[in-house]
Amino acid sequence: MKILVVLHDYLPRHTGGSEIHAHQTARELARRGHDVSALFTERDLGAADGERRAGVLDGVRTLELVHQREYADVRESWEEQRSLARFREHLVALRPDVVHFHHLALWGSRCLVAAREAGARVLVTLHDYHLLCDASTLLRPDGELCTAGLHGDCSACLRRHTLWPERWGGAEPERIWPLAARERFERHRADLAAAHVVISPSRFLARTFEQAGFRPARAFEILKAGYPGPLHAPRLRDLAQPLRVGYVGGIYASKGVHVLVRAFRHLVGEPIELDVHGHLAWFPDYVAELRRAAEGSTIRFRGPFDPGGVDAVLAELDVLVLPSLWYENMPITIHEAYRHGIPVIVSDLGGMAEAVENGVTGLTFPRGDELALAEHIRALAHDAALYDRLAQNRPRVPTLAEVVDRLEALYAGSD
Repeated sequence: MKILVVLHDYLPRHTGGSEIHAHQTARELARRGHDVSALFTERDLGAADGERRAGVLDGVRTLELVHQREYADVRESWEEQRSLARFREHLVALRPDVVHFHHLALWGSRCLVAAREAGARVLVTLHDYHLLCDASTLLRPDGELCTAGLHGDCSACLRRHTLWPERWGGAEPERIWPLAARERFERHRADLAAAHVVISPSRFLARTFEQAGFRPARAFEILKAGYPGPLHAPRLRDLAQPLRVGYVGGIYASKGVHVLVRAFRHLVGEPIELDVHGHLAWFPDYVAELRRAAEGSTIRFRGPFDPGGVDAVLAELDVLVLPSLWYENMPITIHEAYRHGIPVIVSDLGGMAEAVENGVTGLTFPRGDELALAEHIRALAHDAALYDRLAQNRPRVPTLAEVVDRLEALYAGSD
């Protein structure tokens, strides 16, 4: 089967959850004998927009397209006419049986229609809220949770783009922005109907898109990311040793890393350490703020690591914390923590709260509440029975092989 995987970014430069999951499944599909290509974009100011680069990564053909993220008018940010034309060229050249989109940013939802018109079976995995929200997070610019995006009424995030009033009939900008938000919303809602299968890793995200009127939650295929490595025995708490707390992921404000760092102000003198793993150069001002807040503490900033090195990272941790401030879908790091038999502490939002049953398989705390988070960490440091029970009660998560088995069945299906 000829399979084309499409997303905004890809390994090895970008190591977010969607990129890791897309590559892990593509690699396994290639190992099973399928002809797999990954088509993605990359910003490179030293190259021409539209420049193409081909390569191979773990048996997957990689097709990189330079996209400079420059728009003369906000409408271009969702219509993506240049990307659509280039995507159609790849459809003609590759003639895939299946096109599986893992993200539509920088490609535009019209690519769904183009893939279906080309005769391919079309699947979409929704890893976030991009189709509802230009920032993909359903967070307002002030950092608070947003509900207006569920109705196509939020233009706040769109305002980071350039507006060319003449392309909107010369109206006043304040009249144009709501029209732009509505047009973007309706374009995405209409185009998603072209997909044969829409996959969500969490029921929360499926319900969110149902509330937005995109499709009923029951019409989503719920398929979590699978883990590719061995299943480790549940960890046991040794009270003679410090509790090694870890954060693994992107280091920027919506991830709430500052909430975790500030929680350690309430843990001074406790036998607890924190290692923060992730890229430190992407948001230098935010990282500088974190470093200032961490001065004199037991917090270490470890920097990025190769996705293949996650086992080594988690082997050095006793607890994983995800303090995100947005409705995360289903972070794969939660599954990795379960695989390693270590408890997790997460914000009680979105797919995180769905993945963790408070007091049973892990602990949850109110969004942004550093004191509540500190109390959970302290409890795991001193209560071995609690720690051991949470580790033992980890839920079963699918293996990568099981996930790819299901994908093969979905790819072969017919409507």
